[in-house]
Amino acid sequence: MAVDMFLKIEGIDGESTDDKHPKWIEIDSYSHGVSQPVSGASRTGGRTGGRADFQDFIIVKTVDASTPDLHLHCCNGKHIPKIEIECCLATGDKHVFMKYEMEYVIVSAITAGGNAQEVRPMETVSFAYGKIKWEYTPIDQTGAAGASSDRTWDLERTSRPDAPANGAWVCSMRNA
Repeated sequence: MAVDMFLKIEGIDGESTDDKHPKWIEIDSYSHGVSQPVSGASRTGGRTGGRADFQDFIIVKTVDASTPDLHLHCCNGKHIPKIEIECCLATGDKHVFMKYEMEYVIVSAITAGGNAQEVRPMETVSFAYGKIKWEYTPIDQTGAAGASSDRTWDLERTSRPDAPANGAWVCSMRNA
């Protein structure tokens, strides 16, 4: 199954001509990870977890109209209020099956490179963020979209895994 992926950054245009993502930034791949530090087993029970460690959200894309602005944002540390990444089926109704939304974003790194055999050089852009939302929509064998569900984690407000429910940490869930 072929997939198209797009990035939207308010105030920074890409070159997408996709009818559902005009002027979004086309991306070729991405990586994102969260790890949980785990302690050894204690005398009172099993292993315990700590505060989750969120890696930068990294995209790989072709050099395009967004390139100069992304470099400038990395140089000056300018905050981006929100970015969105949508992963869509490349055929049919092009349903979005995976969506990432990040807030309080900074371009933490950008590198570019190419060679004579490539049509255009590629670049890797890393985003640090303070809040992330993951939303998944299943697509059945007929291509119809099912009910979506999402989860949100606010890194800015998280102090520790066992923090009280008074706003010291926030994780929200929704199933449609």
